[in-house]
Amino acid sequence: MSAPAGRGAVAIVRHSYYPEELNVKREAEALRDAGFAVHVICLRGRGEAGCEEVEGVRVYRLPVGHQRGSILRYLWEYNAFFVLASLKLARLHRRRRFVAVQVNTMPDYLVYTALYPKMTGARVVLHLHEPIPELFRTMYPGRWFTGAFIRLLTAVEQGAIRFADRALTVTDQMRDNYVRRGADPSKFTVVVNVPDDRTFRIERYQPIIDRARALKAEERARGVFRVVTHGAIEERYGYDTIVKAVGLVLPDVPGIEFRFMGSGDFRDGVLALAETLGLTDHVKHLGFVPFETMIEEIVMAHVCVVAVKESPYSVLVHTNKMYEYMAMQRPVVASRLGSVAAYAPDDTLLYFEPGNADDLAERLRWAAAHPDGLAAQVARATQLYDRYRWDREKESYLRVYRDLAG
Repeated sequence: MSAPAGRGAVAIVRHSYYPEELNVKREAEALRDAGFAVHVICLRGRGEAGCEEVEGVRVYRLPVGHQRGSILRYLWEYNAFFVLASLKLARLHRRRRFVAVQVNTMPDYLVYTALYPKMTGARVVLHLHEPIPELFRTMYPGRWFTGAFIRLLTAVEQGAIRFADRALTVTDQMRDNYVRRGADPSKFTVVVNVPDDRTFRIERYQPIIDRARALKAEERARGVFRVVTHGAIEERYGYDTIVKAVGLVLPDVPGIEFRFMGSGDFRDGVLALAETLGLTDHVKHLGFVPFETMIEEIVMAHVCVVAVKESPYSVLVHTNKMYEYMAMQRPVVASRLGSVAAYAPDDTLLYFEPGNADDLAERLRWAAAHPDGLAAQVARATQLYDRYRWDREKESYLRVYRDLAG
C-alpha cells in the first residue's frame, strides 16, 4: 500500500531488522499512511535483500547483523552500524532532502547518524526506547558499569536529547527520569509501547479461537491449567520466579503447566531449575515459534505472566507483551512495578511482589480457583487497553511529525 505524496520524506534509523521489528514497522506504516515517503535504514539478516520496498516502505539493509556476545562484540556491532548508517543516510538525504530523521535507540549516540541531514535542514526525532544507564546497571550489577561509566552514559543520553529537535519515549516515568537529569520537558511526547491493532486484534484470529475453545474444553476435563509467557529469556524477566511458583502451586493444581516461547541466554538455567525441582513434566520450552503458534499459545493460556524483576530499569518501562496479552483478552499476572501500576489499576491485573515466588504462587492458585473473577478482570483490562491501543497512540506519534512538517 503506497501513501499519497505530499508531506515529504522521512527516514527511520534502527539497529534491528525490518519488518521483523514490529514497533518500527508500526511507526513506518503510520507515517506512510499519513502521506510521508518513508525510508528505513536497518540491519541485514541472512538472505535478505540489501534494498527493497516492503508494503510501501523503502528499506535499506546494511551489511551488519546482530549477535549475542561480549560488551566488545556489542561495541563493534553498534559502531559499525553507526558508521554505515551515517554514510547511507547522508547519501539518501542529498537525493531526497528528508523533512525529518527518526533515530530509535539503543544506543543513544546513534542519533548522530543524522548530523548531516540536521545541518542541511532536516529535523531530528529521537525515539528513546530504553533508559540506557539504568539498563546497564541492571544487566551488569556491581561491575565496572557504575560510577564514572554510568555518568558517561548519562552524559551521552543528555547530549543526544539536546541534539534532537523532538524526543519520544514510552512511559511518563521514563520522560520524568530524563527531565530529572536535565532534559528539556517541552521536547518530549509519550507514546505508549502498544502493539499494532492490525496484528494484535482478537477478531482476526477467530479460527484459532474456535479451535482453542474445543481444546480447552478437553483440557479442562483433565484439569490442565496453562501458564504462558513469551519473549527474550533473560534472568531479569523472572522466568525462574515462575518456575518456582509452579512448584509451589503443583500440590493444589496438579495440572499446572508453564509454557514459554522465545530464546535467550537464560533458557538453560530455566530448564535446569525445572529439572532440579522435579518439574520437567510441567515446564515446557517451545522454542522460537511461528507467529500464529504464539497467538494460539496465548489464546490457550489460562493466565499470561509478566514476571519482570524489580530493577532501576524495570521500574521505568512497560513490556510490550503485557499489552499483547491485553489485546488478546487474556488474564495477566504481573510484577507490581511503579511504571506498570501507574498505568494499570489493581482491578485490571493480578499483581504480585516482583521476584517473590510465594506471592506469585498465591495469585496462580486464586486464578485457577476463580475463572469468573478472571473473566471480570479481563473485561476491565480490555477497557483499559482501549485507552492506549495503537489507533489512539498513533495520533500522538503523528502529531509530532505534523508539527515538524509545518
